[in-house]
Amino acid sequence: MKVLQLTHKPPVPCVDGGCLAMHQITTCLLDAGVEVKVVSIATAKHPAVHAEEFIPHFDKTRFESISVNTKTTITKAITSLIKRTSLQADRFFSKKMDKKLKALFLQERFDVVILESIFVGNYIETIKKYSQARILLRLHNIEYLIWERLSKQAKNPLKKATYRYLATSLKRFELSLFHKIDGYMPITEVDHIFFQKQFPNLSSKVIPYGIDLSTYQYEDQQIDESNISLFHIGSMNWQPNIEGMIWFLENVWKKVVEKHPKLTLVLAGKGNKAVFDNKNLQNVQIFDFVENAQHFIKAHDIMIVPLLSGSGMRIKIMEGLALGKPVITTTIGAEGIGISHKENILIADTPETMIQIIDFCVNNTTKCTEIGKNARKLIETKYAKEIITEELTKILQ
Repeated sequence: MKVLQLTHKPPVPCVDGGCLAMHQITTCLLDAGVEVKVVSIATAKHPAVHAEEFIPHFDKTRFESISVNTKTTITKAITSLIKRTSLQADRFFSKKMDKKLKALFLQERFDVVILESIFVGNYIETIKKYSQARILLRLHNIEYLIWERLSKQAKNPLKKATYRYLATSLKRFELSLFHKIDGYMPITEVDHIFFQKQFPNLSSKVIPYGIDLSTYQYEDQQIDESNISLFHIGSMNWQPNIEGMIWFLENVWKKVVEKHPKLTLVLAGKGNKAVFDNKNLQNVQIFDFVENAQHFIKAHDIMIVPLLSGSGMRIKIMEGLALGKPVITTTIGAEGIGISHKENILIADTPETMIQIIDFCVNNTTKCTEIGKNARKLIETKYAKEIITEELTKILQ
């Protein structure tokens, strides 16, 4: 079997959850003995890096990238408005990429094309015109739902109206793609149920993010109640992360520090210093991009993921669970992961309940550690990479 994986950003280096999810599909395909070629859009935000340490990946997949300017301009916005298209999706269309795909299909025959996210959906017409390949859409989120949730959270009227417009146009585009594809692979059962109701006759299978347990070495370690550190790792160029952490710092952390003056909160991820460095936050350490996310996660005790909007599966939560960390998140943050409150995760949706949960962890470190152990067991039984590879192979065939 021969597969083309078309991505809206380079999967490697894995700088965020989206990259990790795409790279996982690549490695699962290779593990299953599938011949896979990866063609990626490269942007200023996500450039293609042909560094020596990534060459094996590039060689195996014959990786190629096309640079696309995804910057929003007034002209692009007006054109999108007039044509009633999605500005977010239109940003990723390039005549150069379209030409590249046409040439590729004239040279090679593929059995399946996997579209990584709806943002490469504008290339479907070219794929259909020049290839007989089946088209599978990989859904990382319900994309328009992210903007709908942002619009509900926004207090500024102009932001609220802008987010609502972006959500409406993106919804129209996103749902239109289901009439042009042969099947889809949502990352969560929640997303699957949503799309199945609207497209019941379309082939589909849930392909969640799978953890390669050999690369996530679990260390059984009791939390030291005299030196507890909470942490968050996530890029601050994604609006739900910014929104969630500001909410947490303003409504939760200040009160937590008053009750527990020895607690520390460590923030890491691209853009964190730009967003938080000048806010005079008490007991908060701030780092930008960290070289090794696993080392960072292992070095701290309790993961905080206070998401108020977003959709899909949170890859960083999956990593935290795999490393046996107790994770405190919201219902939206836990969405799509088969977890149980106070068994293998901790869920709180208001400042008051978030504070109570942190109190619980501080005063019950043994139970908190046990929740982390259960989290690791969950990953081992439901989200191991080998399980995901088997499911992926089924839908491809």
